[in-house]
Amino acid sequence: TPSRWPPWAGTPPPGHAVVITDWDEKAVAYVLGRNPRPPPAERIIAMTHVAMFDAVNAIERKYRPYLVQLPASETSSKEAAAAAAAGSILAAVNPQMRVEMEKVLANYLSAIPDSLAKAEGIKLGEAVATKILEARANDGSNSPDTYRTNTAPGVYVPTPTLFAVAWPQVKPFALASASQFRPAPPIALSSAEWAADYNEIKSLGRIDTASRSPQQTEAAKSWL
Repeated sequence: TPSRWPPWAGTPPPGHAVVITDWDEKAVAYVLGRNPRPPPAERIIAMTHVAMFDAVNAIERKYRPYLVQLPASETSSKEAAAAAAAGSILAAVNPQMRVEMEKVLANYLSAIPDSLAKAEGIKLGEAVATKILEARANDGSNSPDTYRTNTAPGVYVPTPTLFAVAWPQVKPFALASASQFRPAPPIALSSAEWAADYNEIKSLGRIDTASRSPQQTEAAKSWL
């Protein structure tokens, strides 16, 4: 349960409806325990979920696979496959916690009765996890920090401490590219539109302006 810390160390009874949420909780607790910033943490969570999806989908074959459609028997245990896929991902992303996570996975799988279906499910989950890990091995998430602030006019300069500045170059999980839905660049500083916008802001923003309505003043104070 979410209140038990760490959740990934428990042994809830696997079931058709709970194995995915069980390992989601374990993955969340895993990244919280390592205290990573959002982008690296989200990458681990995403890898865990796509591995579980492709493992279970290889058995059910209801949907287009995320990455790989491995051959699997319809009688293979979906619970064992999902758990093995998720556990194998979490064991691999941090070598220092591999042994501990492998123990957690073995403990979880022990609640599933031994059978050929279980063995096939475990083998499938491990194979899918290997494929996911291979696909993300060189995705740019470990690229060095090469960002240097550009202080040219019109260029936004971040004020908070920057983290994961190379992340725009990381291979996306679902998009064709990081720029697939990127909006058009800002208008040119030398354009008439930029000058008009600048003058409008200056006019509306003056403390003694007559061009700003009372409603606009109220809204500005509310947001401030």
